[in-house]
Amino acid sequence: MEPVFISVGLMVGTLLFVAYYVQNGIGGMSTPMQTLGRFLLIKAPAGAVDLFDDSAGRGGQTWGRFGLAWLVLAGALGFVARWHDWDGTALDSLASLGWSYDDGSGLATTVSTTLRTGLVMIFIGTALTAVGRASGGRLCSEASASMMALAFNSLSALTLLLPTLAGLFGLDTATEDLLVKVVSSVVLHSIVGGALLVNVLITLANRGDAPVTYTSWFLLNALVVMLVAPLLYIGGELAGGTQTVWLAQAALEGWLPLALMLGTAYAVIPAASERAIWSSSLSTVSLALLFLTVPAVFVRQADAPVLLENLGGIMMTFGMLPLLAASVNLLQTVRSGASQAFSTPAGLAGVLAMFLLPIYAVGAYFSGMETLVGEASLHGLNTSLSHGLFFTVGGLLAISATIGYLPQVNGRAAAESGGASTAVWMVALGGFLATVSTALSSLAVRAVERSVSDEDVLEAVLANMAGFDLVGAFLFYGVALGFMVAASVSVRIGFSPSNATASVGSDIRSYALSMGTTSIRSLLGRGVGLDTDLIIGSGEKGASGSTVIAVRADLHNDEVTEFPELESEVPEELQMLADFLDETDQDVFSFFRSIDLDDSGSIDARELQNALRSAKIANLPPWDMGRLIAAIDIDGDGQINLPELDITVAQLRSTSLEEE
Repeated sequence: MEPVFISVGLMVGTLLFVAYYVQNGIGGMSTPMQTLGRFLLIKAPAGAVDLFDDSAGRGGQTWGRFGLAWLVLAGALGFVARWHDWDGTALDSLASLGWSYDDGSGLATTVSTTLRTGLVMIFIGTALTAVGRASGGRLCSEASASMMALAFNSLSALTLLLPTLAGLFGLDTATEDLLVKVVSSVVLHSIVGGALLVNVLITLANRGDAPVTYTSWFLLNALVVMLVAPLLYIGGELAGGTQTVWLAQAALEGWLPLALMLGTAYAVIPAASERAIWSSSLSTVSLALLFLTVPAVFVRQADAPVLLENLGGIMMTFGMLPLLAASVNLLQTVRSGASQAFSTPAGLAGVLAMFLLPIYAVGAYFSGMETLVGEASLHGLNTSLSHGLFFTVGGLLAISATIGYLPQVNGRAAAESGGASTAVWMVALGGFLATVSTALSSLAVRAVERSVSDEDVLEAVLANMAGFDLVGAFLFYGVALGFMVAASVSVRIGFSPSNATASVGSDIRSYALSMGTTSIRSLLGRGVGLDTDLIIGSGEKGASGSTVIAVRADLHNDEVTEFPELESEVPEELQMLADFLDETDQDVFSFFRSIDLDDSGSIDARELQNALRSAKIANLPPWDMGRLIAAIDIDGDGQINLPELDITVAQLRSTSLEEE
């Protein structure tokens, strides 16, 4: 059996195991494994994790902030690299500083590394935030997620500096290559990916009855790739398995960023358009096929028999389908809420990204197919399209996340300034047109090389064609500036969570009721939650005459006898919401499903804010939503589920009838 099939089997098997665990658990071992996982997340490494903030949403914020810095650096270096393609002597002046510059390959590698690091970190941060808010409002350990972000950031920087450090310490080339492979593959990806995977699995295991969102599935698959692919890569290198190394590289360079890209798209676009995902079937197709096919953008020729090459070609053809399915699905999602999506820079960025995605996918397919069959005459074109895909489509989704989704879910207003819109258009137009210019240059050079045999004439003709590279560099300057503008906007609005939607959860484990009568409102006023056990007829009376309530030990109280009563004044906007449902003849279930954009089974302050604005009830800022959430949120988790909204609306309707 070909080694590549064994490698694929290991990766797919791990994916299936993770999927089964998320959906069904693993029987009696589930609780012990969760306990062990929590212990590792909270205590390992000893004392280090305690240095990081464990507040809700902090982990995703940390990943996003680091990623944004890398993205700005990638844009600047990308412009320098394109300028060097036009003028090979552009960086010769650095020799006076002791810089020994090569032919540009080192700069190209640095650009790819910084771009990939920036996008992966932003996409992971967005996906972690989406997982947390769909599973009780937070990750199992936000502090561990932040620590992993710092580790990933530091190790990525170390990977870039290793060649320089190796030269300073006089290490030979073989030792240098080994260090780079160990740090970049095993340490950077496997350890970080494994820690994040445990964090996400425990978070999802405690989500209750909420469904697993598509963003969560894409993140899980990406983390499995981060964990398994580097091990396959190292194993292939040690065993001399070219096919295994090729597969691992395709997974890390293709499957990983593409999965995170689509996961981010399924989070930010429904949120920006304020519409639920159009088709769950297409979502499932894009999820399943992405990991059953080799992504078209990154297919490379492998040392394999004809049968395997033919199979690779078939897989490559099907590899377009998940990208096209996701693009169609999300554009259809935006269609019914186009006015809302285009009204914000974040929504505009998401729409443009999904519009450009199939263009890059189709172009990469045809150029990559020729590479697969051994011609490799369009390798330059395939590389241009690959870079263009991530700089343009990936960059737009990263901007949408950092100036729209992440601020909104953390209680901040999304960017609405003209500067943010300018950044979006600069990245979209600059990236796409620069890709076109570079692609034309590659095609023209290939045509001239095939038609001109005289070397002197060939050199002269190629020199006259350098204008394509100059135009490409000029256009790409817009991408670099767009990233900088978007970063400044993101820094201005901030990622830190607002206290507007904060609420105190119920720590009451059980409540003993004495003989007599009470009301639901009275129980809620005493802090009882939906999961509190009610003990009928066996309660004891406290000194003040109130029923004794048993609480968890972490409150450092043996007894709590008094809780504040609920506010008697109901927010006007909630009464208007109840009236709106009556006037439009909508039931609570249908209304809830229409505003639950991520299909998580709960709505947060942002989704409620959008619903009130769409219904023309109220257009409240994020910081005014806390009082509305508190008036509905029975269990105090900071989010609203269907029973809570149903109970609140029923109470409002009952009150209105009594007043009449």
